[in-house]
Amino acid sequence: MAPPRGSATYKKQDGTLAVSRDGQSVSWTPVTPPGTKPSLTMAVSTITNLQQTPASSPKVMLRIFAQQKGSSVSETHVFTFTSPTAPRVEADAIKEALSKAIQEAKAGTSVVAAPGGSASSAALAMASAVSSAPRAGLDKDERYTDEALRTNAELQQSLLKADPALSKTFMESLRTKPESITSSQFTMQFWSSRIHLLRAHAIEKSQTRGAYNVLASFKPETKDNTLRLSISKEQIQLIFNQHPLVRRAYDENVPRVSESEFWVKFFQSRLFKKLKGEKITDADPTNPLLDKYLNVDEEAERAKRLLAAHVPHIIDIEGNEENHSQRKGNRPDITMRPETSDRVPVIRTLNNLSEKLLAQVTPNDIDPSLPIGVDEETYNALALQDLQTDEAEHNMILNIKDQSRFFTSTSADDNLSTSDTRIYTSQPPSSTLSSLLTSLSSLRKR
Repeated sequence: MAPPRGSATYKKQDGTLAVSRDGQSVSWTPVTPPGTKPSLTMAVSTITNLQQTPASSPKVMLRIFAQQKGSSVSETHVFTFTSPTAPRVEADAIKEALSKAIQEAKAGTSVVAAPGGSASSAALAMASAVSSAPRAGLDKDERYTDEALRTNAELQQSLLKADPALSKTFMESLRTKPESITSSQFTMQFWSSRIHLLRAHAIEKSQTRGAYNVLASFKPETKDNTLRLSISKEQIQLIFNQHPLVRRAYDENVPRVSESEFWVKFFQSRLFKKLKGEKITDADPTNPLLDKYLNVDEEAERAKRLLAAHVPHIIDIEGNEENHSQRKGNRPDITMRPETSDRVPVIRTLNNLSEKLLAQVTPNDIDPSLPIGVDEETYNALALQDLQTDEAEHNMILNIKDQSRFFTSTSADDNLSTSDTRIYTSQPPSSTLSSLLTSLSSLRKR
């Protein structure tokens, strides 16, 4: 059977669009001059999409999207069929052949054409409308590549369960598929045109909830005149991560005290109000088991972390605390004095907690070459210019090709110098001194 071909214009030039005998490429050859080689050839492996005008359109056009290997830009080629008898038949034949070849290249198996071919070509055309343009940042992860998503049956089943409308479409398409297409081939065709849905669902499943202020999320409920509070293992782990002091109290008192009793006393203690950022009043009940941790200096632990981190001395405010002048004079105003540990203000507690939460976030938009802690512009604004070393001068070096003419005299100067030298050397020194003395005497008399 001869490969399909048809008369088609390309860039306003008449020619012939034909599929190769092996079905692995499609080429367009201009009509004039006769015997010309194809000016455009596209391999089936580079074709990413096919689009054809509907049957109601008077013009019969076929748009082929091709993307070369190693390129992220897709090229579009539009062919207008100009056969005076049956342009639509020629366009359908070429599109069907290309759709079949594209599907075989993707599935790796040959699909036998069904009698009549109309239903089979429609199913294959659906799978051919696939864009394989790479997506920046996602294709670097093997989990999000097109091939990995097409073969991930567990992810596909999860998406069908999450999207009832898509599941209904899948079941209806599976029930009406041609007999010549197996279930595996149909599944490959179905998901090839929905790669973007699989990728979005995979990204959504990989996302997890970040850290949050777990102590502020506890809401006690009153039931049967009893205050009840539920806590999960995940919340306990978050409390330990955000407040190492609670882990220390837990390790030192459990199992001497049962775990349930420890948490009951903790949520009723002053330590809970302190870590939550609430004011501690004299009316709050005391608890000898946990009140001893109220005076634990968390600032000392924070200072240890700051020492481990790199803080530029120019902006290290705590580094100058020992040289503070007010330590040796009058006490600061009451508004400038830090409160005691049992009266910690909410702002300081929330700031410390926010610092801990942000420390667990991995930054992904920071240039490692920038200064630590501040950006380049801020660092330059904080830098003291008087302490900077003098910048090296960058002078332009002039290269002179012929330097001899700048340090030697001309021939005329040489001749003049030689004649004067001869005159003075020929005169006796005694007569020269006598004439010089006579000249000086005459000047004195004047």
